[in-house]
Amino acid sequence: MKITTTRRLGHYLALGAASSLFACAVNAQTLGSNLAVTGPSAGADGSGFSDTKLVRDANTATYTQASGTSNQRVSVKWGSAINFNTVILRESGSTVTNWQLVNNDTGAVLATGTGIGAARTVNLGNVSMKKLNLVVSGSSPLRMAEIEVYNATGTASSVPASSVAPSSVPASSVAPSSIPSSSSRSSIASSIAPSSVAPSSVPASSKSSSSVGSSSGTISAACIQLATNPSVNWRDTALQTDQEIVECLSKTLGKPVGYGENAKGGFDPNGNSKLTVITKNSSKSVEQQLLEAISGEAHNWIVFDKIQFAQPHEIGMYRLGCSNPTVQSILGATEAECVNYTQWCAKNGVSSANCVTQFFNSAMNKSNNPIRNPVIGSNKTIDGRGSEAYFLFSGFAIGKDSTGTPTQTANSVILTHLNFKGAGHTEDHYCDPDMIRSTGASKDIWIHKNTFDTTGDSAFDVKVGAHNVTMSFNRVVNVKRATLHGSSDSHTIDKQITTTMHNNAFVTTDDSYMLLGNTLRRVPLLRHGKTHMFNNVFVNYRNQILSLRVGASAFMEDSVFVVNAIHQEKSTAQLSLAEISANLFKDISGGSFRNDRNLLWFGDAACNLTASTQTALTATNGTVADLSANYSSASRATINSWRFAAGQDLVDYVSATAGKYGQIPYNSPLAGDKYYVLGLGKVPCQIR
Repeated sequence: MKITTTRRLGHYLALGAASSLFACAVNAQTLGSNLAVTGPSAGADGSGFSDTKLVRDANTATYTQASGTSNQRVSVKWGSAINFNTVILRESGSTVTNWQLVNNDTGAVLATGTGIGAARTVNLGNVSMKKLNLVVSGSSPLRMAEIEVYNATGTASSVPASSVAPSSVPASSVAPSSIPSSSSRSSIASSIAPSSVAPSSVPASSKSSSSVGSSSGTISAACIQLATNPSVNWRDTALQTDQEIVECLSKTLGKPVGYGENAKGGFDPNGNSKLTVITKNSSKSVEQQLLEAISGEAHNWIVFDKIQFAQPHEIGMYRLGCSNPTVQSILGATEAECVNYTQWCAKNGVSSANCVTQFFNSAMNKSNNPIRNPVIGSNKTIDGRGSEAYFLFSGFAIGKDSTGTPTQTANSVILTHLNFKGAGHTEDHYCDPDMIRSTGASKDIWIHKNTFDTTGDSAFDVKVGAHNVTMSFNRVVNVKRATLHGSSDSHTIDKQITTTMHNNAFVTTDDSYMLLGNTLRRVPLLRHGKTHMFNNVFVNYRNQILSLRVGASAFMEDSVFVVNAIHQEKSTAQLSLAEISANLFKDISGGSFRNDRNLLWFGDAACNLTASTQTALTATNGTVADLSANYSSASRATINSWRFAAGQDLVDYVSATAGKYGQIPYNSPLAGDKYYVLGLGKVPCQIR
């Protein structure tokens, strides 16, 4: 379950794709003269490049070539400082993999990115300097044709960072609306992929004028930097008020689609948003800070201090109960030994290898243990972006049900970019270690881009009439019963359950296949209510994906089921596929099931599908309407424009985007389009 430093850095570089100093295209803006040619005493030099004058000769047929492939510099310079705002980079060929633009006068990194190709346009905002450095790395030969510098005038219309680099995707594969209409040299007409900004590359004081347009208004450069750069802390940009920061985080996260489309979480459009930053230097524990922040009905967007939580930090919400004498009696422990379970293990002679399992699943698993998941109130967001905090053993309840306590309904809740790690598979645990439970008729809930690994019970449950819930782009790994929808046949309130599950990765890893493969099921177990599932990917699942009871309705479409061929238990592949196909939907007789365009394959460990094994899944029961008709026109438009057919592209896109550490998905205006994401290279489907 360890996340390597390399992977975290790769994640942040990907998030930096939409950093404040990003490459963007400017449509119908007058460039004027190329200052690399016409500026005062214009010249060029370099380190590792020969004939550097060729980058400013206004001739794209000539080029300067680097002698090496790492950190090669070529520069344009002037006799006195000049003002400019736009740079066009032109490569001869396409071998540059990483680049930086640096103010030689100050050493400040102005922008970074991946790939240049025929034309890469970078809007820097207003800058001034005597020398501009371009530093590139890649494969041989590294050749730069031109560095063009302009002080453009007129109103810029920024293309979102999701535009695709012309060098990486054929023009015919990009939607017409994504490419500016003008291609003249008097306007910048390249459609550019996002640049990747390294965590340390953009000074916190940068105030670039770059921005991205979105359906909810312009997203400023400061906002993009705040949302994507892990080195820029929450109050380190021009955005200072809670309302400004929360609005930024809401915009950059984007909007849910489906039944949960009205979830706004801690953002209040009327101006009452509060930002709570969880820190390690408070007089209160991290767990206590979280409890106070999630309580009540006031709007609260909760984040973790980026610097203090830059390294993995374990959060155990169970610790809120360690002061309870009953808990201490059950454990035979002091409060300190309960809070730090390694002390309990040392005291009781439990090895470090078995410590977590023994403490949580044996010592804590007692019928009189009062510990339960803390309850989230209305109008809350817990946002893990920029943080390495993770939750161990259990998580949160959204609202309360009526069992033993008054019902408490929580409306408008978002949980995003969180990492949940279970303590092992102990189902029906007395402490009920669900990671997220929506209950008590709560509504308008978005569970988005979280990672759930080997949780004791469910990843995300929906109970006691909770409704209007969207679960998107989550990565669920080795979880036996991922999502329960309705906990009792007698709860007729569950008729109002409505959920949308899309672009989630449900994974049984190869090493756990024999242990878990026959029991990983119930995605979901649904009673009474309705669920719409589309574009999900199931890896190594082969038994009772759905369990429908007491009149439940499920509509599943355009999803992929892939089983690693090494797990074939019979000599004839088609027979094995037929057996899996029959078992996947054999528990649907208690409800209605619509099954549209869902396909099964054998593949390899990285989920490369074996085309010859494609098998249509045909089981149905009763009649189910198109549940997406219940969504707003905006949701339907987004879904339709991003719908994947069941196949390899869907597997690769979900593998690349699902979970806390995935690429920015299409809900966000900062996302790259599918060609950009797929062009970044394959992400193994079983990665944790």
